[in-house]
Amino acid sequence: MNIKPKGKGLAFIGEVITDTNISKQYEGAIDSNYFIKSQMKDKTWKLARIKGIRLSGDYDAKQIKQESSYDYYVHYEDQDRRMDEWVTFERIQKTYELIPEKKVTDPSEEQHEAQTRYKTIENIEFGDKSCETWYYSPFPSGYHNIKCLYICEFCLCFYQHKLELERHTQNCQLCKLRHPPGDEMYRDPEKQLAMFEIDGHKNPIYCENLCYIAKLFLDHKNLYYDVEPFLFFVLCEYDEKGFHLVGYFSKEKESSDGWNLNCILTMPFHQRKGYGKFLISMSYQLSLIEGKFGTPERPLSDLGLQSYLSWWIQTIIDYLRKHRGEELTFQAISKETGIREDDIQMALELKGVIKTHNMTTIICLDQDFLDKIYQSAGKPVNVKREYIHWVPYKKIKNTHKN
Repeated sequence: MNIKPKGKGLAFIGEVITDTNISKQYEGAIDSNYFIKSQMKDKTWKLARIKGIRLSGDYDAKQIKQESSYDYYVHYEDQDRRMDEWVTFERIQKTYELIPEKKVTDPSEEQHEAQTRYKTIENIEFGDKSCETWYYSPFPSGYHNIKCLYICEFCLCFYQHKLELERHTQNCQLCKLRHPPGDEMYRDPEKQLAMFEIDGHKNPIYCENLCYIAKLFLDHKNLYYDVEPFLFFVLCEYDEKGFHLVGYFSKEKESSDGWNLNCILTMPFHQRKGYGKFLISMSYQLSLIEGKFGTPERPLSDLGLQSYLSWWIQTIIDYLRKHRGEELTFQAISKETGIREDDIQMALELKGVIKTHNMTTIICLDQDFLDKIYQSAGKPVNVKREYIHWVPYKKIKNTHKN
């Protein structure tokens, strides 16, 4: 989902400097035109490049500036940007390998990388959970260059100091309710899961804060402050202490492109529990209730495509098992699952289940082959339709006559 600047706007830190002239701005620093080897947190050494430089915290202003006077923000080659980090001079080995000149093929991609070059919030504390952040997020001015951001898990207000959060929780009415705003539209008492539908028009601050938090863990999602056109579906685990956010997805109230999901996130400390598939499954259940065929907003990231392929192929194989011996068409599969026909065809082709020969589509229905593909897609996760209590959004028409 996209967020356009509003109010204080984007809070980028300092002037954006191209990679090739970073070291020229800092007397005595390592030359950023060359690759370095940097020690990662797991103690392994990886080839990296310097993306940023700052004076180290223990630098003595009376001393001459030299390479060890600085910390270096590094990007590890062949690693996702979420691994980027500030390292001290002790974690660097210089090389004489010159970084080749980068050819700009996509100006928008170049601009995105320049504007989000540095992570400015290192960690978050969220309820009784905490984790490192992965990417830059355009929080308001005053919430950057900090070690830890403290977030209220119920209303999503954020603070620089834990004491501020503690004072907040004593006075916030929403915190006393101990659940997200909006309407509860799903509850599974066996798994102790609940989902809330939150209207961006009715609860803009909560939704804006949710987008800020999501951007800390999503690289290629632009943020829009205009959350009004969107519905947010927030998934929670619940216990005697309240409803604890584990992830969410958003969707446009009215999508001209037929998208049933615009942004999806499972919080890092709740990943590998099947919640990503749960959120995808819920988006399609809502499409079926709406009587529509759905597809996620494009483009999909590599990880996003992988998650969708896993869910798509398992859902399609479930259909093939259920309708074994019957005539198979993309249209019939789409009608029962809510998956668009082009997505069905793509998933089956990528997994090698169908092939086209002489203008004829051939499908493999060998059970051992299908079982192997199904198992390789991970543990299946299903939404229990009987627990959904949801009415599709309908725009209220203005019937007032002048």
